[in-house]
Amino acid sequence: LNYAVVSGLIKLVLYDGREGSTTRGQLMELFVGEANYCLVRVPAGVWNGFKGIGGERAIVANCATHPHDPDEIVRMDPASPEIPYSWELRNG
Repeated sequence: LNYAVVSGLIKLVLYDGREGSTTRGQLMELFVGEANYCLVRVPAGVWNGFKGIGGERAIVANCATHPHDPDEIVRMDPASPEIPYSWELRNG
């Protein structure tokens, strides 16, 4: 996956669930959008999710490098206890 936020702002959360990875079990929280334009490359095996924040809609593009295959996708409930993360927006 290669995410770019064209408009608006999102909170992008990454969780490394890869067996044998030196960063297995680690979380990363990124705020990506108009004030922080970037391309975020998500390696295979890293769980990811995003949430629009702020007052306007966000447009997120996945700049694909290969054709979509629905059989490659594994979905998980964002509130699953398997990933220790709260989607609440914290101020401060």
